[in-house]
Amino acid sequence: ITDAATVKYYSGGWRDFGTTENGITTKELLPNNYSFRMTYEYISKDKKQDIATNNVVSYSTIDCVFRVINSESQPVDGAVISYYSGGWRTIGTTVSGEINKELFPANLSFRANYQGKNTDKKQDTSTNNVVEISVE
Repeated sequence: ITDAATVKYYSGGWRDFGTTENGITTKELLPNNYSFRMTYEYISKDKKQDIATNNVVSYSTIDCVFRVINSESQPVDGAVISYYSGGWRTIGTTVSGEINKELFPANLSFRANYQGKNTDKKQDTSTNNVVEISVE
């Protein structure tokens, strides 16, 4: 993660750990088993870890490819791609039928808006990072 992500840890309640800079944030904690939560691009991932045995808590994003095709399986330019995580989050507009975005792998709803029509698709990017949406 190169962009800023927020990190929290659980100790009697969710507490601020920090915001990543160049993918890293640090904080002094007592050696213990904690729950951590990282939020990146409005997607949160939780992880439990005993920092007494491993004090590096790591998270990974994946490069998601969004491909929009028409009924003849041809690439569609100018489709606006979004995903839903607490609200619709715009990724951008397809060029040569595609656009990429680094995200946490997750089961999300995706949307292609093309010529005023929305086409939605739900997909788990942890099993397939290429989201193909067919529009009319």
